[in-house]
Amino acid sequence: MERLTTAYERILVDGSAEMQYVANASDLEVVNRLGTYEDAEEEGRLFVVPCKPGDEIYEIVEVEFPEWDCYICGFIVQDVSAKQVKYADEWADWDAPYLYTDEKEARAKAEQLLRQRNRLKSRWIPVTERLPENDDYVLMSFENFSLPLVGRYVDDEKLGGAWYLGDCFDEDTCLANDLFVNAWMPLPKPYREDEEHGNIS
Repeated sequence: MERLTTAYERILVDGSAEMQYVANASDLEVVNRLGTYEDAEEEGRLFVVPCKPGDEIYEIVEVEFPEWDCYICGFIVQDVSAKQVKYADEWADWDAPYLYTDEKEARAKAEQLLRQRNRLKSRWIPVTERLPENDDYVLMSFENFSLPLVGRYVDDEKLGGAWYLGDCFDEDTCLANDLFVNAWMPLPKPYREDEEHGNIS
């Protein structure tokens, strides 16, 4: 299809750029072509893909083991269609929640996920909602004691599940000490002076 316009980049006073177009044909030809595109858009037949082969696309990857984390991977777009984009030799839907064509948007989303995860880590989780991983140290809250304490939940095949203070074991459970656990939360990581917090790579 022959172009009816020529595109050029115009540099604005603030240093940013915008695309402008100059007609290469008569006004009637330009208007007719524009009308065809407008009709197609109104009828739902016009779709502009967010990027083209050779551009970069960004995927947010979440991992759960050994602990939750997320990071951003950049890939070169290999092919595009109306519904999907191909990168890393695989096709994915344009509306996949983990895909972004803008790196800043991808980083903002990854940082949002990190903040949400940190908020979840810092809230009390009722024991009726779920229990911690077996034998993991957590902070415990009690129905009948005002201060939280460090302990763990142990699910033993013979003795059943029980809460323990610190390194206590066997029959020295919280229940045996008249302590009734009603909620828990994960322990924070130990302080590291040289550790960078909240960075997304």
